[in-house]
Amino acid sequence: MNSTIKKIILICFVTTFMGQIYLNPFNSEFRFSLSVVAFSLFLYFYKDLNIITVSFITGIFVFAFRMLMQFLQAPELQILELVHIHYPAIGYYIFFGIFLRISNFRGLHDKKYMFIVMVTLSDGFANIIELLIRMDNIEKFTGFSVIFFVAFLRSFITILVIEVINYYEMLLMKEQHEERYKQLILLTSNLKSEMFFIKKSMDDIENAMEKSYQLYYNLKDCNKDQDDQLSFAALSLSKDIHEIKKDYLRLTAGLEKILPEIETHDNMQIKDIFNILKSSYEKNPTVIDKNIQMDFNYTEDFMIKHAYQMISIINNLLINSIEAIDDHGRILVNCRKIHEDFQLKVIDNGIGIKSEDMNIIFEPGFTTKFDEDTGKMNSGIGLTHVAHLVHNYFKGSIHVDTVQAMDEGTTVFIIKIPLMNI
Repeated sequence: MNSTIKKIILICFVTTFMGQIYLNPFNSEFRFSLSVVAFSLFLYFYKDLNIITVSFITGIFVFAFRMLMQFLQAPELQILELVHIHYPAIGYYIFFGIFLRISNFRGLHDKKYMFIVMVTLSDGFANIIELLIRMDNIEKFTGFSVIFFVAFLRSFITILVIEVINYYEMLLMKEQHEERYKQLILLTSNLKSEMFFIKKSMDDIENAMEKSYQLYYNLKDCNKDQDDQLSFAALSLSKDIHEIKKDYLRLTAGLEKILPEIETHDNMQIKDIFNILKSSYEKNPTVIDKNIQMDFNYTEDFMIKHAYQMISIINNLLINSIEAIDDHGRILVNCRKIHEDFQLKVIDNGIGIKSEDMNIIFEPGFTTKFDEDTGKMNSGIGLTHVAHLVHNYFKGSIHVDTVQAMDEGTTVFIIKIPLMNI
């Protein structure tokens, strides 16, 4: 069953169901219900459907359903009597669809008043045609004003529902856009963070290549009269390192082409940075599983000129704090202005840091965290990266301490950066 048939069946069933809630004015078989509102909404939103075709099918369906319901309630009635009572409903839906098609009501959403007028007239005239079919003595009928008043109410409800749905969709799109923007900011920050260490690694690779090449010449000079495997191995190592360097150059060139295109908001308020990080970690499965409460506070909002680097610093400290918490805990991120410095504190009540490790936690490769299942250690590069950014990029300082707070042993990372470097 294709989507068009499914949509038509849905329209028939919903319209028929809504039609069972009705009034019978003028002491006749004529009905006023909200089925017209539902029918109009379906025709408006399902723009791929032919209005007149759907109207005809819906009219037949409504006619058959009403006949069936009344036959079940009054089986003594003859089929012809039931047909005579309910067949005018077919005329209503057919003419209502024709009038809607002629008025092009789907294209009138931006002209709300015209939309209401055209739907009101379509509904009203279709009702009058149905009355002409039903009533033998139409001269005695004086309720045209009531018909158009009810038609106006139904058209007003229709446009109101359309506006509510469109407003909801706009809010949803805005929320999705903001979420994508936050993810883009974090992605950019992470890419920039990796660029620092890729470039650092390139320098290390360059030095290693020079040393290995020099080793090759030294070994070759020491063994001029024989084919020395060690000198050949040194040369092969130098070539391999050179290939790695070329791969790194291609990688950095590609990343540097991407970053300028997405780096459009390098300046951000600390409030916005906190909102991005808070929103990101609220959905983090590790934070949820460990039942970690995260609070971000600031005494004064700051404009951060190098937002991505600041996000990278806070992000790495948050990851370190999350890993230090076993089952449940709390992480506080506070920032404030102290004289001419910007101070950032990241506090957690995790397992803490041993006193003998205090002086080496920022060394590359230092880590106390490992996977108990696999035995694999973490890279131990996160805090090294933080220290690198704080010292070399912001010209600031970072200090770590373990204090007694929040009724548990608490680790505090304190970063101070001159305001002029923020």
